[in-house]
Amino acid sequence: MAQTGHSDDSAITSGLGRWLARRPEVSDVVVTDPRRPSAGYSSETVIVDTSWSECGTRHGTPMVIRMAPVEVGTFRHYDLVSQWQAQMAAAAVGVPVADPEVETDAGWLGAPFMVMPLIEGTIIGAVAHLDRWLGAHDLADRGRVYRNFVATLCAIHRADPSSAPGVARRDNLAELAFWDDYLLWSSDGEPVATLVRAMDWCRRHRPAGESSPVLLWGDVRFENMIFGDHLQPLAVLDWDMTSVGAPEHDLAWFTSLDLVMHHIFGERLAGFPDRAATIDLFEEGSGRAVRDLEWYESLAITRSAAVMTRISYLRRAAGEPLMLPIDDNPILDLLETRLR
Repeated sequence: MAQTGHSDDSAITSGLGRWLARRPEVSDVVVTDPRRPSAGYSSETVIVDTSWSECGTRHGTPMVIRMAPVEVGTFRHYDLVSQWQAQMAAAAVGVPVADPEVETDAGWLGAPFMVMPLIEGTIIGAVAHLDRWLGAHDLADRGRVYRNFVATLCAIHRADPSSAPGVARRDNLAELAFWDDYLLWSSDGEPVATLVRAMDWCRRHRPAGESSPVLLWGDVRFENMIFGDHLQPLAVLDWDMTSVGAPEHDLAWFTSLDLVMHHIFGERLAGFPDRAATIDLFEEGSGRAVRDLEWYESLAITRSAAVMTRISYLRRAAGEPLMLPIDDNPILDLLETRLR
């Protein structure tokens, strides 16, 4: 989506330079080459090269800056503090994160921002079936990537939610209310009929009980994790959807995306464990039984379809081509099948 940034490139580089130089031991700060890897819908991301002197030694590293989108984007609110708290809570139990630092003073760049070093590694594309890096690995290595991903998800759930007080707490009833509101807000009061029916189904079939709440990553996708040469995760990215709730929400977000890909391609990616094996991996890694996953998956597909629909509305408003039709696409077809 074509957007104008919070500041022009010179304001970004000069503002970050002043911010980096705020510490008395830092001098001769140079910030250059701002670039935006993607337009984004939930945030504005800028990568810059930085160098500085500290205690007589010259340092330098590329850095990533994230800010709320200039206009309201994928979500109504963009809370950098809660994202930072979630990452710090996860890091405390050994989850690799991008070592972010949050700045709430808008005076530096024109908006609050988060800054972190750029981590070099591999990010799997949005469609794992088509990813060249995965395709170049044998089946055993693909399985290792998958298992390492699930193990990292289990580690996130071991974090102490109380150390992230700004992260929203939602039981299943509150989760349903959140997404009911999202459907209306994101569509200007005219949500897609299939999504309305799906939310009604989820409400009527809500499990009687739910698992003890944990810190949730939220957007559990391969696309939001950086892998190293040895297939180990180097950083968990994109905590925009973090919350505290039943762990099945995270697992279902992951398994439901796999269901969608299976629905579209007609087969799973060779080398990846199947759904039953994924549940086993999660239960073994988390030490807890998975409950009512089919319900959580139906809600997850509804939630992800709602987010994709919101992005389609934004692209249409910007005069850009849609990735999928709004009212007739494979994800809605899958939802209709599950509702029946």
